[in-house]
Amino acid sequence: MRNSTETLIVAMRILSQDIQSEDGVVSAATAEAAQRLEEQQERITQLERENDALRADLLLWENGGPLP
Repeated sequence: MRNSTETLIVAMRILSQDIQSEDGVVSAATAEAAQRLEEQQERITQLERENDALRADLLLWENGGPLP
């Protein structure tokens, strides 16, 4: 079973709070990994929306419509 990215982000944030280490490096690294995953997910979502818009423009153009 594959978890959603959102589930992984939440799990990593919880882990970063629960992990106990003397120097706190593992906790900090886990929190940073969660943050980076969230940023990547946001960027992927934005790129998918932009791609959908470009596909719509291309479909319109292929059917004789104007390009914006």
